[in-house]
Amino acid sequence: MIKNYQLLKETIHHVIQNSGLDIGAAYFILKDVYNDIEKTYYGQLNKECLEEIKKQDENSIEEVSQNETT
Repeated sequence: MIKNYQLLKETIHHVIQNSGLDIGAAYFILKDVYNDIEKTYYGQLNKECLEEIKKQDENSIEEVSQNETT
């Protein structure tokens, strides 16, 4: 994981340096990329939270159903 992190960081740095873009353009491109990644990250967190809530609801329903039959 750390190896992949370092490789990605170095690759991005290398591409920026060799792109011929000025630092302002590189900044705004990275800012856009960051915003896209942030949206994806929070979307994934929300998905996982909803799945956990669904599992808890299903377990609660099963417990109620079992208690009613006994």
